[in-house]
Amino acid sequence: MTEDISEIKYDIIKLTKDHDLSYFHCGLDDMDDFLKDDALKQQEDNLNTTYLLIYKNKIIGFFSLLADRISIKDIPEDYNCKYEYFPAIKIGRLAIDQNYQNNGLGTRILDNICSEIKDLSLKIGVKFITIDAYCKVKEFYYKNAFQHIKIERPDKLKRTAKRNNKTTITLYKDLKRI
Repeated sequence: MTEDISEIKYDIIKLTKDHDLSYFHCGLDDMDDFLKDDALKQQEDNLNTTYLLIYKNKIIGFFSLLADRISIKDIPEDYNCKYEYFPAIKIGRLAIDQNYQNNGLGTRILDNICSEIKDLSLKIGVKFITIDAYCKVKEFYYKNAFQHIKIERPDKLKRTAKRNNKTTITLYKDLKRI
């Protein structure tokens, strides 16, 4: 893509049945299939809400958000508290159209999502942002200050991820660190 990423001014619009999703391709069939086949149904069932990133009347990305929780025992850090679980908001899916990848747009959108969740945390109790990231893209989230939960058997996870490209790992970010 030749456009300067700083010049892209996208709108964020909630997914509706009126959107043409047929031309969106992020390079991961599972993500494309979710958007085209499952996102609206899950949204209607109140399982998550999907938002489209629109630029020049084209869908350049999407993300979905849903409620979550994270167990204190899964967090490597010592939070020194009496609670077993903390409230979280999960980024269920995040994808950028392949024509707009590898130029910083994903990081910019992730920063925007995290900022919106932080603002929301001033109205409702939310301590963490979570995401179940595909192992093959976890480095993107590490670069954006997400950490992984405790992994009991990292060697097993590594072997599984090599065999199955849909293997995910739960990552989290503390809202106080944004």
